[in-house]
Formats: sequence, C-alpha cells, structure tokens
Amino acid sequence: MPIRIICRRKSVQVKGWLWPADNELKAESKRVPNVIIFLLSKISIMTHTTVPLISIIIPTFNRAALLPRAIDSALRQTHASCEVIIVDDGSTDNTAQVAARYGDKIRFIRQANAGASAARNRGIHEASGTLIAFLDSDDTWHSEKLARQAALFTTPEIGAVHCAIRVEYTDRGGTKGIYYPGDCLSLHDVLALKIPWPTAMMVRRDVLMEIGGFDATLVASEDWELCIRIAQKYILVGIPEVLAHYQEGTPGHLSGVRSRYCMECRIQRKYRNLLARQCPDCRRSLNGARKIQRDWHFAQLCDLSRQAFYAGRFSEFLRYRFTAVAFDPLRAIHEAPGVLAKNLLRRKPGPCPGSPHIKR
Repeated sequence: MPIRIICRRKSVQVKGWLWPADNELKAESKRVPNVIIFLLSKISIMTHTTVPLISIIIPTFNRAALLPRAIDSALRQTHASCEVIIVDDGSTDNTAQVAARYGDKIRFIRQANAGASAARNRGIHEASGTLIAFLDSDDTWHSEKLARQAALFTTPEIGAVHCAIRVEYTDRGGTKGIYYPGDCLSLHDVLALKIPWPTAMMVRRDVLMEIGGFDATLVASEDWELCIRIAQKYILVGIPEVLAHYQEGTPGHLSGVRSRYCMECRIQRKYRNLLARQCPDCRRSLNGARKIQRDWHFAQLCDLSRQAFYAGRFSEFLRYRFTAVAFDPLRAIHEAPGVLAKNLLRRKPGPCPGSPHIKR
C-alpha cells in the first residue's frame, strides 16, 4: 500500500507516489522508520535518472542484401532509448522495399546521391537524440555497444566515445584483425592517424552541430578530417573491447586509390597550414601520418597489381606497378625483382593490408 510522505521543503510526484526530497520528513498517517525513508530517497534518485536518446544513423547505397543485418544489429541494442534512421543515398536497387519491412521501427529518408558524408549529415540534422551513433550498412554491433558508450559521457570535455572493432576481410582469405586506436585520443594522436572508424564512434549531437558535421566535399578519409575537428576542442575516449564488426571487401581500383590519396593530401595541406606552423608536435604528427599513408597506398597498389597479374590483365599489372613508383620510387625499384619472382611462384594473391593500426 503506498505511503504518503510529506516533505517540509519540497515533495516530488512520481507515478502517483510522493517521494522525499530531503531527510527532513514526517509521516502524515503513521511514523515511518528512518531506514524506509532512506531507501525511498535512493529510489527517488534512481527514478529521476534520465536515459539519453541515441540516434542511430545508417547511410546506405545499393546494399539491399546487407542492410537487414545492420538494421537488426541496431534494433537489438540493450540501451532503452534509441531511434534508427536509414538514409538512402539514391539507391537504384530495392533498398526502400527492404526498409519498409521494419515499419515504424525505423525512419527511412531518401535523397539524391550525394555521397556518404552528405548522407550522414542529413541523418544528423534529422536526428532527435542527444547522442549520435554511426553504423555502415554492411557492418554490425554488439548488443551492449550503445549502452557501454553512452555511460562514458560523464564530463563536457568528452566529445566522442569509440570502441575496438573487429575487421573481417571475408573476400581475401578470411583474414581478421582488431583495430583500436587508443584509450584517450588527443589532437596529436588524431593527426598521426590514430582515429576511430565511424562504425565504432558515438558523438554528442551538439558537438557535431558545433563543428559542422562531415565535410561533404571529401569523397574519402572524411572520418579523419572530422576527428581532427573534434579533437581540437574535445577528447575522444575509447573502450578497448570489441563491440563492432567491420566488413572489408576487396580493394578498389586505381582511381579509388588515387582519389583517396588526393583527399588525404588535401587534408594534410589544410591542417599543416592551420596547426603545424603553430605547434611543432602537430607538424611531427602530420609528417608521421604522411609516411603511414604512403606506405599504405603503396601496399594497396602492390596488391592490385598482384591480383591483375593472376587474372591475366598484364597491362593493368604494369600500370599499378608504375603508379606505385610515384608513392615510393626507391622501394618500388628495390623490390621489383623480388615481387616479380613472388608473383610467379605464388598460386593466388594474399590478403591486402588494411589500416596500419590493425593488430592481427
């Protein structure tokens, strides 16, 4: 039977109950033991704890076959308050029909094709939550991911929370690795390419609105540029447990490697002018990132050339190899005899290296 409790200063109404607001209490109908009053006070505090609304943004483009796995992963989250927003970036397949099966469990937004960054920005503006979590349409989450990340937003200095992510190269021999950039990332760490991937990130919406969201003019490496702007004002906190799974497909073509490298060079120039001239540590971080990027693109081109060699496309093989010379001439010339011998001896191409920070 409910006990009506009157507070001398203030009382709080919760679901038909009057809970005590301080220790100066008295019972109207009968004397209530101090232990019960203490327990009711604790229950009152727990009752008033607010659960933040998390907006899950899933951009997609022509991935109708993979989209249900990502949506189911988002709907299985144990966090009590979530909304799922699907942003269709001009798909030409049956993505809309696949999304319609979920009814009012999700919000489906369709726009003309403008790229992943524009799709994520559209989701940010349409979101109602105070926290934003990004999920690519071919990736999945652990059911506890959002709840674990939301609990770490304890101070205003924390702008984003990330987690470790398992990378699966299903199309390249099943190679797996775990990517985790670090527990607490500063601006120098982010400039040195220690960045969380979007699928592993949760960001405060007010932070995203303050910095302007993703740079829609970038066709690649937009996550690196976003993290740099976040790290200029906030810190990025990490959870060293694998709470997300990333599906890595086959490497792209020559134009894709070139476009990514051009975007990274553009980001380098931008922040070298803004930060490196004022901060020697920032300059050293950018120099280290440039070396990592050159090594990574060199390895990508070598893998593309190896696949072209085994497919009998020798003109592509030579084009990829000559392009690799532009990234690292001395290394390309030095390794040319050994690479040719290895290609002739090996029966199938091996896995292509992923991010330089992936642990295998």
